[in-house]
Amino acid sequence: MRHTLFTVLLFGLLIAVIPAGPAAAARADCGKNFPTRLGCWQDALDDGAVVTVTLNKPLGFDAGQKGGRAAVRRDLKNLRVQVPAGAHTGQGGSALIVLAGHALVDRDARIDRLDDRTLAELPACDDDLCKALKKSSLTGGQLIDKKVGVAELGGHKSTDHTRVLLLALTAVLLLLLLALLLAVRRSRTPALAGATEMRSEETPAETTARLRPVPPAPAPSSYGRQVGPRTGPSRTAVVRTALHPQGYVELDHVLYRAVWAEPDRTPPVPGAYVEVTDAHEADSDVLYAFPPAARHHARGTS
Repeated sequence: MRHTLFTVLLFGLLIAVIPAGPAAAARADCGKNFPTRLGCWQDALDDGAVVTVTLNKPLGFDAGQKGGRAAVRRDLKNLRVQVPAGAHTGQGGSALIVLAGHALVDRDARIDRLDDRTLAELPACDDDLCKALKKSSLTGGQLIDKKVGVAELGGHKSTDHTRVLLLALTAVLLLLLLALLLAVRRSRTPALAGATEMRSEETPAETTARLRPVPPAPAPSSYGRQVGPRTGPSRTAVVRTALHPQGYVELDHVLYRAVWAEPDRTPPVPGAYVEVTDAHEADSDVLYAFPPAARHHARGTS
């Protein structure tokens, strides 16, 4: 499940950072008249590329020679027109600025007024930019200040809502990926179920152990478990959790499960010393804990 979620987030992140479409500069060999140039750019525009046209000199407008309004494309949302400082557009350049989806002008550029002949060839003149150019020629700075959909070339561009959305999606995916990594890291942190007071000044920092949870047991009538007489050699260990009746003791910097073997006596608190022996059952990994004061040993042991 974690690997699947990680793959989905990574795939979404890649989609978010891939540009929406390729960018292409306008070809220099697209002819001289207005409709021929539009037809030259048509293939790139239809493929979704953003075609950039830089108007370093005036562009004529002679659509009437090629079929009037039918020659003027209106679906130019991927066309980017740039007018640098000192340049002026001509009738064709002004028409391109009105028709293009992205218009960027320098404040010192000059955008020529649309004359009656050009307006007659355009599909419509119902937006603020076209209406402003219908009245008079304007500088790039005047158009920018009028806020009619023209951005400043080399300055603050108009907001690209698609790119803003992609950047926001990228940020969200990165946050989700970070949250996933934190969740995976936390899930790998070992926890001691049913164990308390595992840290003390007597526990060396390098002490490590793989603990298994102590299964809950019904309240006993005594403090421990009756295991019979002590047998086998004993070793001194330190109590690390309460022995009720089972808990953990530390022996040679390793934690072991142990059961209190003196049910008639109160078990020692964590930090106290006990004597431990192996269990009577051959397959048991639980040690028997006895009071340290007695220090009884089975016959024949040291």
